[in-house]
Amino acid sequence: MSTSAPEGLKLDRHLIAIHIEDLTNRRLIEGLAVQLNLEPRFIEDHDLLDAELIRHVALIVADEVPAARYRQAPTMPDNPTDGLQPALVAVVPQTFAGNDLLPKRTDEQSFDGILVLPQVPSMVLAQLSVILYAHRFTVKLVESALDELHLNRSIFRSVTNGASIASATEPDCPLIYVNPAFEVMTGYSLEEVVGKNCRFLQGNERDQSGRNLIRQALETGRSATAILRNYRKDGTPFWNEFFLSPIFNKNGTLTHYVGIQNDVSARVAFEDALRESEKLAASGRLAASIAHEINNPLEVVTNLLYLARREDDPEQKDDYLHHAEEELHRVSLLTTQSLRLYLQSSKPQAVRAADLVSAVLALYMPKMTVQGVTVERRDWTEASVVCMESEIRQVVSNLVRNAMDAMRGSPGRLLVRVRNSTLW
Repeated sequence: MSTSAPEGLKLDRHLIAIHIEDLTNRRLIEGLAVQLNLEPRFIEDHDLLDAELIRHVALIVADEVPAARYRQAPTMPDNPTDGLQPALVAVVPQTFAGNDLLPKRTDEQSFDGILVLPQVPSMVLAQLSVILYAHRFTVKLVESALDELHLNRSIFRSVTNGASIASATEPDCPLIYVNPAFEVMTGYSLEEVVGKNCRFLQGNERDQSGRNLIRQALETGRSATAILRNYRKDGTPFWNEFFLSPIFNKNGTLTHYVGIQNDVSARVAFEDALRESEKLAASGRLAASIAHEINNPLEVVTNLLYLARREDDPEQKDDYLHHAEEELHRVSLLTTQSLRLYLQSSKPQAVRAADLVSAVLALYMPKMTVQGVTVERRDWTEASVVCMESEIRQVVSNLVRNAMDAMRGSPGRLLVRVRNSTLW
């Protein structure tokens, strides 16, 4: 039996046909055509009658409505032996993302892939590559399938970011492919990672907020972006900006996940340094304000002690000392609140929101009194919140200081309200 491919398969299929109304999405697909080794061609409905054009098209990317018309066009071959049918990808808006939200389609309106736009260009490129690969692989023509396999492998290998493909139809979404950039970034070879879930890169650090985002995306079949602390094969840590995107087949069934990995360790280090710099600057401003507030009662104490030493009347002397004691208590309160404000929390703990706000207001109350700012409190809840106390205090402190700056030069009213959150 001859294994040669039908003559129709040997045509020069070098075009990607684009029928997308949105200009931004259209230009995105046009730009990615170069990396797909395809020449972009913008088409309209009347181009469906041009059989010669269709015979040179490898991939059609169109909005959902025209894509359905293309599937039923007379120039689209029904039998693979009559010529290789182009892969047909329907573009749907972001609001339709997710397996349960994709519109139902009949057999006459099935597509080779669903592309949710807008998305990161690298993710779109990866999805189109997977769609091309899956489409060609299902066509029972060995030569064409191998050619497309080589094309898509080349695309994945040329991507500078790490790229991975995981199966969504197998338990625990095991990896089935990673590109060379992934191997360089992590130190693991393709053979070492195939069959594993990508979470193995996290080592023992499973308590990460980004991990929860990825888990929720996997449960709902949606796209997600998260920054995760990962570990290379040699044990060195790095920060991985991970883009996850689901891949749906022509029936709208979730079949694969494409992941794009990017080492952002340098960026994270810079952002941490910037936050520390901002914290030091805020600490300096507050320290100057606190020094001023402490100096005033200390001067009063000095004067009162001076008067007490020269006073012969025991009753008057006790009165001077009593006032001096009150001023020292004020100094003690200021220093205690300052220490509580900048005491670093080692772990989240439960704290009453009203108490947290009271501690911050007590620190600024002398300055607000001088400035003529009145404070109105509305504590509508006694509930506690689990948080990093020092960091939330810093947030409240910034809000209060900004409000005082906005009222500088004239008396004002500061309304502080503590209540239960709303279920948005």
